[in-house]
Amino acid sequence: MAYVGSASEQRDGCFLCSAAAADGETAELVVDRGELTVTLLNRFPYSSGHLMVAPRRHTPDLPSLTDAEGAAAFLATRRALRALIAAMGPDGFNIGINHGLAAGASVEHFHQHVVPRWSGDTNFMPVVGDVKVLPEHIETTAQRLREAFAAL
Repeated sequence: MAYVGSASEQRDGCFLCSAAAADGETAELVVDRGELTVTLLNRFPYSSGHLMVAPRRHTPDLPSLTDAEGAAAFLATRRALRALIAAMGPDGFNIGINHGLAAGASVEHFHQHVVPRWSGDTNFMPVVGDVKVLPEHIETTAQRLREAFAAL
């Protein structure tokens, strides 16, 4: 509830840049870092384990990535899948990019969503009440995923 209640609060600056620059893994819900990428939990997830993979450099969209950043983002996404499988055992994934504000991008810093899914995980709560039910506290999920990433 602590993070769900703060969903509408304005934050200064780019939260993805803050995550990339933060010291330590626990800062900004970061679960993994690469030379060119950062992987962090979405503070307002669609499901437990909802990750975002972003380049460390602030860049607005997919065409603006360097070839090295694009390759690193794809490799980091593959790594995220392996960690989520090891830590949480989902039945499938939604992987996607909201490219531009009109497409639902909430920040002008390129990122890719990796959303674990389980058979039967969508129920009446999001459909009827516009409510999300997460079975695990986000910090617990973060620790489980940090351990899974470390084991890769």
